[in-house]
Amino acid sequence: MLRTLEEELVAGLRAFDGACAAAAGEAPAVTPETFDAVDSAARAVEALLRARPPLGAWFNREFDRLVEGRERFGPAAAPTYWTSYLRSLLVPVMYATDRAFEVSGAGAVTYGSGRGELSYGRATVSVPDERPAGTAGKPRWWRLQFRPDPGRDVLLGAIEPSGRGAFAEQVRTQLDDGADREALVFVHGFNVAFADAARQAAQIAYDLNFTGVVLLYSWASKGRLLDYPADGDAVRRAVPYFQDFLRTLLTRTGVREVHIMAHSMGNRLLADGLAGLDTEALPEGSGRLGHVVFAAPDVDRDVFAHLLPSVLRQARTCTLYVSDRDRALSAARKLSDFPRAGQSGTSVIVAPGLDTIDVTELGADLLGHSYMANHTTVLGDLYGLFRHGHAPAERYGLARTPHPDGDYWSFAPQK
Repeated sequence: MLRTLEEELVAGLRAFDGACAAAAGEAPAVTPETFDAVDSAARAVEALLRARPPLGAWFNREFDRLVEGRERFGPAAAPTYWTSYLRSLLVPVMYATDRAFEVSGAGAVTYGSGRGELSYGRATVSVPDERPAGTAGKPRWWRLQFRPDPGRDVLLGAIEPSGRGAFAEQVRTQLDDGADREALVFVHGFNVAFADAARQAAQIAYDLNFTGVVLLYSWASKGRLLDYPADGDAVRRAVPYFQDFLRTLLTRTGVREVHIMAHSMGNRLLADGLAGLDTEALPEGSGRLGHVVFAAPDVDRDVFAHLLPSVLRQARTCTLYVSDRDRALSAARKLSDFPRAGQSGTSVIVAPGLDTIDVTELGADLLGHSYMANHTTVLGDLYGLFRHGHAPAERYGLARTPHPDGDYWSFAPQK
């Protein structure tokens, strides 16, 4: 009996491993058939264990332990056009990009690091139902497999390019499905590929329980650590394209309010783009800017301070997240010889109408730079802003910090 179980279990695990390998080979465009194969293989192994007490009881205990703290989209229900698939939600990410269009050998559409003209489309991202907030995956009992798993990881599926008109109509259709006619635009930072940017946009929207339209602007980052100067040029080149995208979004879709979040070097695009675009002068009936978030901006401090007033007058709120332990920005400061807008300490930017949030005491990832997407406390703070419109004084864990230019806000040390 034990030998039979061992043989069946080994065969089942090999089938599951093969299905996961097939999914990894298809990434980023994993097909529904491959999703089904992975799920079927996993369920077969699960059934083997559950059918044999006490192994079934052990399996239940281990699975419950591993998925403790799991996340599901809520409390607000997901939009109807977010499709449930197996144990994931398929999140449509509407995108605009100035990357060059590419077609893989298998015929899949993607965007690389080359420069192109402004183009539009829709990318589908699967986000698992059970996944700790701030992560790109979720714990499973079969975690001993070290390949990407569609049942655990945030994965990019189909990429569907479209023209400007079709893009605007798709966004309008999604807005018609909701009550608030809101959109959230994510702008990625340095050293980020298109696929990673799309996955992060979907993950952030999911974690914030955002129920409006999810959008991505992806500029032509090289996606390599040593291409910092090239990325700086690429983000500067993207400014007119980004402004054109915002005009389209605000004037042709029927959106009421557009929120924007930028990370790292992407804040150069956001600050320059908004400073040179007067959204208040757009035609009557156009959308307006809602919450604008500058997270860990890799922007010259003085340049940011100079551009800030023209941004503040256009947006409902502006929030700046800073840290004195951001190693990536410390390196950028050494390269440029000047403080970055995302650094706190003596160079922290404080201004009327700007909510500056110091996250230094939270700790974060190894570089202390990606806290916007992967630190649950920061995500919780953003949730209070986006879901409830709460000011810093109404949000949890923030203490008022005096400054000669006015007060800013700081998180208390984590225990």
